[in-house]
Amino acid sequence: MTTEIQYQGRKTRRTGSEQRRQAILEASLNIIVRDGIRAVRHRSVAREAGVPLSATTYYFKDLSDLIADTFALFAERAIKEVVEPFKEQAFGLMSQFSRESLKNPQERGRLVQLLAQMMGAFIVDELQNRRDHIVAEQAFIQEAVLDPRLRKMADMYLAQHVETLAMACELFGCKHPKLDGELIFSTFLTIEQRLLVHPEKVSQAFAEKRMHNLMEKVIPHG
Repeated sequence: MTTEIQYQGRKTRRTGSEQRRQAILEASLNIIVRDGIRAVRHRSVAREAGVPLSATTYYFKDLSDLIADTFALFAERAIKEVVEPFKEQAFGLMSQFSRESLKNPQERGRLVQLLAQMMGAFIVDELQNRRDHIVAEQAFIQEAVLDPRLRKMADMYLAQHVETLAMACELFGCKHPKLDGELIFSTFLTIEQRLLVHPEKVSQAFAEKRMHNLMEKVIPHG
């Protein structure tokens, strides 16, 4: 990540202790996905993790620490399992083009179409195969609005996504790559949020149409 993720709870040195701490964080994440952040309580997490209540209060002095470290666990996994594979796929596709080639309207149009297809497929795959990831992501971002202690983590998480997209926009020759990266990512979040609420609308055509419209505006002409 742009900045190293910092955990807030009690540090562990023994393997058994770390496994128990991880089990608590996994349980907290499961509850957030299933019931929302407001359902995270020391007692409910201990029950979900199958550990004594005293274990949750030993590793995490309050719920803010527990939620913050659950966000940290989520962010680490997201970078490894979602962001990095997407980055590899996107830059692999873009390596087929150069700024010079994009001066050709046909080549530019081909890139716009390929990117729209790739990003549309990515969104559909997220909704169909990693729905829990999107639910957790939306929950943590919303919670950062309410809890100032989560804002730094949210900023770091969002910055990692925008950084990758800004790099891509720079390759396109965009005049404002960071702003365009922010625009692309905010569109991702909005589409995913809408499709979480309306799963019946999840389709390649739905997502691709919107990403095509966006990329047509973002990628410079000539």
